[in-house]
Amino acid sequence: MTPKTELPEHVDPRLVPPPGQRTFTSQELFKGADEIVVVHNGAHYRLRVTRQDKLILTK
Repeated sequence: MTPKTELPEHVDPRLVPPPGQRTFTSQELFKGADEIVVVHNGAHYRLRVTRQDKLILTK
């Protein structure tokens, strides 16, 4: 069994990526833009930041 790392009380464990999982900040992805395109299996998806600072992914 893998030992669990104790997290500070204010950290939601559901939001902590598993060890070794690639993680990016939205700032790294968007680099100042408010929309990017993600290509997945040949389809183009738009990932954009809303006025309320939420993310929306559309095909």
